[in-house]
Amino acid sequence: MNSVEIWSWIFIILFIGMMLFFGYLGMKKTHTSDDFATARSSYGPITIALVISAGIASGSTFMGMPGLAYDLGAPSLWYPLLYPVATVFGMLFFAKSIKEYGDRLGTRTIPEFIGNRYNSNFLRGILAVISILLIFYVISQLVAAATMFQIMMGIDYRAGIIITIVVIGIYVFVGGSHSDIMTDAVQGGLMLIISLIVVICFTFAVGVDGGFGDMISLITDRRPEGHFGQLFIPGNETYGNLWLVILLLIAHLPFAIQPHLGNKFMAVRSNKNLKQLLMFTTIFATIMPLMGLGGMLGIAVLDPGLEIRADAVIPTLFTEIFPPFIAAFLAVAVLSAVMSTSDGLVVSLTQILANDIFRLSIVPKINISSEKAEKYELLISRYSTFLFLILAGIVAWDPPEFLSIFMWIGIGGIVSATAGPLVIGTLWKRANRKSAVISLIAGTISYWVIYLPFLLDVSNPFAAAGMGVLISMITMVAATLTTTKSNDNNIPEYE
Repeated sequence: MNSVEIWSWIFIILFIGMMLFFGYLGMKKTHTSDDFATARSSYGPITIALVISAGIASGSTFMGMPGLAYDLGAPSLWYPLLYPVATVFGMLFFAKSIKEYGDRLGTRTIPEFIGNRYNSNFLRGILAVISILLIFYVISQLVAAATMFQIMMGIDYRAGIIITIVVIGIYVFVGGSHSDIMTDAVQGGLMLIISLIVVICFTFAVGVDGGFGDMISLITDRRPEGHFGQLFIPGNETYGNLWLVILLLIAHLPFAIQPHLGNKFMAVRSNKNLKQLLMFTTIFATIMPLMGLGGMLGIAVLDPGLEIRADAVIPTLFTEIFPPFIAAFLAVAVLSAVMSTSDGLVVSLTQILANDIFRLSIVPKINISSEKAEKYELLISRYSTFLFLILAGIVAWDPPEFLSIFMWIGIGGIVSATAGPLVIGTLWKRANRKSAVISLIAGTISYWVIYLPFLLDVSNPFAAAGMGVLISMITMVAATLTTTKSNDNNIPEYE
C-alpha cells in the first residue's frame, strides 16, 4: 500500500465518522415524517445555499465534467460555465412559491407542490412516477464514489459501491433531511475549497514545466480539436455548434425543480431569507463547476500514453501533482461531492413512496388512524432508503462511460415534464390544470422521442432535454391561452 492510499484510508475513516455523527444529530432532530422529508424552516440561508450548491454540483461536476474536458478539450467547458447561470436564474421563478406553499400547506415534495398548485391528484401521481427517473442520478453518484475508492485507496470498484451504499444508507436512514442538510453543508464547504484549489493550480499551471504558456501549448498539441481557440467541436452531438450549446443552457433552466433540490427551499427558516439564499447559492454554484479546468490541466500534466477512464482524471491528477497527504485530503473532498448529492436524491426517492404514494394516495382510501399513518410513513421513508440504494448499486455494478451524460437520461425526463407546469405555473395565475396536463404530456413525449436512439439517432440528452423544456413551456402557454379567459385566476384558495 503506497502513502497516498494510507492517507486516503485515514481521511476516509475520519470523513465517514463525521458523516455518521451528523446522521446521529439528524436522528435527534427527526421526530415526524415531515421532519424526515423536509426539515422544514430549520436552517439559515448560508447553510441551505451550501446544500443546494453541493446538490447541483454532485459527482458529475467534480469528476464527470473534468472527464469531459480531459477527453474533448475546451469546448466541453460550455457545460460548467453555463449550467450554474441557468440553474440559479430558474430558481428566481419558483423558489418563493415553493417555500410559501410548503409553509402554508405542509407540502413536502415537488410532485405534491404541483398537485396542490393545480388541485390535481393526477398531476401529483404522474410526476411522482416520473421522479423515479432520479435513480439514474443516484447510479452516476455511486459510480463516481466507487471510482474514488478504487483509485485513491486501492479498493475494488464494486467494493467501493458497497461501502458507499452502507455509509449513505445509515445516516439517511436515521436522520432523513436533517442528516442530509447537515452533512451536505459540510461537504459543500469542502467542495468550495477543492474548487478554488483547482482554479489556482490551473492558473499557475501546477505540474507543468515552463508555466501557463507551456500548459496552453501542450493542450493545443495534445487536443488539436479541443484547444482554447476552439469554441465548438464540429460534428459533436453536445458541443458541435451554438444551437446545441443554447439547448444545454435551456435544459438547465428548470434544473433546480428536481425533487432533491426543490424541497430544500422548504428547509430555509423564512421567506425573508430567500434573497440571501439565492445570492449565496449564485456565488457557491458558480465557483464549484470551475472544476472543469482540472480536466484541461490534466491534458498537460498527465502522460498522454496513460490509459485512464476520463472520469478518473481528477484523482489521477491529484496523485501526480500533490504530496500524498494533500492528494488524499482533496480526494476525500471529491467524495464529498458525490455523497452530498446522493443522500438528497435518496431522501427524495423515499418520499415518492412514503409521501406521494402512501400518505396522499393510499391513506385517504383506508381506515387507519393518523398516528398509525404517521408511524408507517416514517418507516417507509427509512427502509426504502436501502431499497433505492441497492437498486442503483445493481445498475452501477458496471460503470457507464461518461457520468455527466448518463445522469442526464433521468434529469432530462424530469425537467421536460415539469418545466411548463412549474415554471409557467408559478409565474402566471391564469395557468390551469388542463394546460398543465397537456404541457406535461407534450414535454415528456418530445424528450423521449428525441432522445431514445431506437427512434432517432441522437445520444445527446442535453439537446433532447432543451427541446423538451422548450416544447413543454410553449405548449403550456398555448394551452392556457386557448382554455382560459384573460382575467382568470386558477391558483386555488386555501385557508
